[in-house]
Amino acid sequence: MKKKTDFILGKPLIPNAGVRSWYTKELDALVKKMDERTRKRVLEIFEKAAKSGGNVEAQERMALNELNKYYAELFKRKAKELATSMVSKQNRNVSSAVRASVEGFGAGAGLKTIKTTVMPKKLRQDLKAAINQNVNLIRSIHSQYFTRLEGAVYRSIIDGNGISFLQKELLKYGAESKRRARNIAKDQSHKAYEAISRSRLEEAGFKYWQWEHGGGTKTVRHYHILDVEKGGLNHGVHKMGEKAYDPTKGIKREILPGELPFCSCRMRPVLKFD
Repeated sequence: MKKKTDFILGKPLIPNAGVRSWYTKELDALVKKMDERTRKRVLEIFEKAAKSGGNVEAQERMALNELNKYYAELFKRKAKELATSMVSKQNRNVSSAVRASVEGFGAGAGLKTIKTTVMPKKLRQDLKAAINQNVNLIRSIHSQYFTRLEGAVYRSIIDGNGISFLQKELLKYGAESKRRARNIAKDQSHKAYEAISRSRLEEAGFKYWQWEHGGGTKTVRHYHILDVEKGGLNHGVHKMGEKAYDPTKGIKREILPGELPFCSCRMRPVLKFD
């Protein structure tokens, strides 16, 4: 292993918690609106039909088709809007963090200051990929919710379980959808930040990066904790474009910070003397 003096660490690229908080709040509000309105309508129809002896299945099917169509369009529109905004916010945050790291090395380091308005081809591709991934995940919340909800409604009718059973099922699926929305916001906002970080660091002229453990999570992967003195994950310092070896027992793979589900690890720029 080389000595610590063989490289100089730049300022770590730490994500802005405000972006994740904003994204979580927006997705939560979107799912909450869908869940509350749908649950209310479904239960009202079930209760009225039970009292009047009407055809509850036909009424529920009509209502669910109407609600499903409405929220499919809403989620399609909002998914693109929110995903684009989140990725744009992360791009601005990463650009500021990289500029600060470049300035910290000084003018003689051979690095260049990046401009947020300039979009290299690779960065445009990364931004587009992050947006598309988020759009698909957000839209899947709606489709999964209605698939499960419709199943619960028809089981209640066919099996005769009644409104009490239906209400519990709807509350359960609503809670699951909200939890999934929060997980998507947490995981995807960090993944977008890391993908943009890689492009921006390369653009600035960095040739090496170091794995930095994110910490502060309930699902800490202890083998991701970096210890330069002991070598750490894949000896700590990597070339741009190179992944780190994952030392998990029984698994042979190479990974990047934030690539695994809910990994909060991040990149740190390195100026290395070859």
